[in-house]
Amino acid sequence: MKPFIKYGCIAVLSVMSTLSCTKQMTLTQMQTGYSLLSDELKNEIKNVEKSIVGVNADIIYEIQTFNYQIRDGHPIRDSNSPVKYRLNKAIGKRGVTHEKDDKTLSGGGLILDYDFDLGLYTILTSSHLVVPKDTIDVYYVDNKGQATDLIFQRRIIKSVTLSVRGPANWRVSAELLANDAVDDIAMITAKTKRSIGPEFHNSIGYDLNLSWGDWVFLFGYPREIKQMTAGWVSTSPYRGTFAIDAVVRFGFSGGPVFAISRKKMELVLVGLIKSVPSGTFDFIAPDGTLPIGYALTSADAPKLRVRRETVVNYGTAYCVNPQRIRAFMRNMRAPLEQAGIELESKYFGL
Repeated sequence: MKPFIKYGCIAVLSVMSTLSCTKQMTLTQMQTGYSLLSDELKNEIKNVEKSIVGVNADIIYEIQTFNYQIRDGHPIRDSNSPVKYRLNKAIGKRGVTHEKDDKTLSGGGLILDYDFDLGLYTILTSSHLVVPKDTIDVYYVDNKGQATDLIFQRRIIKSVTLSVRGPANWRVSAELLANDAVDDIAMITAKTKRSIGPEFHNSIGYDLNLSWGDWVFLFGYPREIKQMTAGWVSTSPYRGTFAIDAVVRFGFSGGPVFAISRKKMELVLVGLIKSVPSGTFDFIAPDGTLPIGYALTSADAPKLRVRRETVVNYGTAYCVNPQRIRAFMRNMRAPLEQAGIELESKYFGL
């Protein structure tokens, strides 16, 4: 007898009255690409994903590292110092060394409009993706792992260059058009006669009250590759957001969230991916001058650096809810029209 698996109705299928809620399929069927989604829904997903593009922010930082005078193994406090401790002016420039670093943030965006005459695309995305924090301070920690008031390093943004990724992985430069850092929503424009995707033609779910058990689809660009995932909606402790039980990685920021319309087989926009829970992981690593496999000795201690990496806590994503998106769009309607951009009335909840 062939082994088989039974499965029951899930939220994706519950909105499709023509589908059966119980089915048997062999393991062979599963291994050869059997899908829980109907062909109609899969085609709808393929149509919608064409309007989703990659958004990149190439950032150049100036990194300031602070060097302190030490007495009895501890930095010397100094009320006259801007950093509260006495700097060792024999190192760097007045105790501060300077270097440059660069970083690329990637995420997703949704094409709201395309002006054929101007070759101008208007794209909805996340604020933190296209307007990153201009200054980041890193502090030393104590033996309990708690941050102290002793600053180690300051990263200052010197420039941010935005771009949008086309379907064949080519890029076109982009500019910031509108921004709301509080709700983490932004709009950018990209000007090109080449096609980066069609406008989003479906409805907006401003009046769709998402609640526990609703099923949604999420799109993003982790590692600058377009990907889709899905999950269940739940409540969020943060204002203007809802939570989704889904595997979301860095690179999904700004990506749109869709729910299935209860009226017809259509994916409607219900949110933007905002953030995922994360933590930090500190470790000691060579500065890059030592070869792989090299056996460290005490003489190599000056070449070691304490590094910190951000680690994603997989399983939850927080998304901007549709009501906050509607408020953003209405607030930006006049500025958009002044810029010569006229979006469809559906984006303003009209």
